[in-house]
Amino acid sequence: MRLENKVTLITGASRGIGRACALAMAAEGATIVGCARTMAELDTLCEEVRGAGGQASAVQTDVTQSDQVAACIERTIEEHGRIDILVNNVGMGGYRPFLEWSEQDYDQIMATNTKSTWLFCKEVIPHMLKAGGGQIVNVASVAGLQGYANEAIYCASKFAQMGLTQALDREFWERGIKVSAVCPGGVATHFAIGDGRTAGSSQMDGFSTAEDVAEAVVLAASPRARSRIVNVIMRPMNEAT
Repeated sequence: MRLENKVTLITGASRGIGRACALAMAAEGATIVGCARTMAELDTLCEEVRGAGGQASAVQTDVTQSDQVAACIERTIEEHGRIDILVNNVGMGGYRPFLEWSEQDYDQIMATNTKSTWLFCKEVIPHMLKAGGGQIVNVASVAGLQGYANEAIYCASKFAQMGLTQALDREFWERGIKVSAVCPGGVATHFAIGDGRTAGSSQMDGFSTAEDVAEAVVLAASPRARSRIVNVIMRPMNEAT
């Protein structure tokens, strides 16, 4: 198994891509620590991982609050002794004409998508440096590579996340920390609802699945001695590049 005994912390693990990542990485032997705000969904995830023979625990965390992020990392280190892999997956967005977004919308999206990535990296990297290395995978988006109408704030947050990812890769790769971005296009989860799409919409029939993205995250996080994966760009078969 590619991730055997790797202690893996996943943000936004309660549903969607985060949940799929937890299940896929557990199947590869990783010990999963999932964090999100909804404990009931995290408990269900842990039960499923354990039912399949894996190891999982959960920490209820508001990823935008520095004290809660620090407490999540401290608890994980206390219980497992290290964090080998960090998957910054949590995210939020929406579809709305630019002039209809509020300052509150901006603050919330930037805090969830960008600030949370910074907070978790800031807390985890010192532990990885002490351990001699580690792997960080940031689940970004093609919206962090080019702008899209009606997604201005989301795009801004993902461009910032990509800038952070690239900067961390350049700063820490020589010290054994590999930092990767996985950038999916349309994915058939709750996140895609909006901009004319509804639950069960035929518009999402050709989208990638959460499991597709999870496979890319596993690939990016898998150990390799002589190389690192810096960026994975994914497009569903019903989207042009």
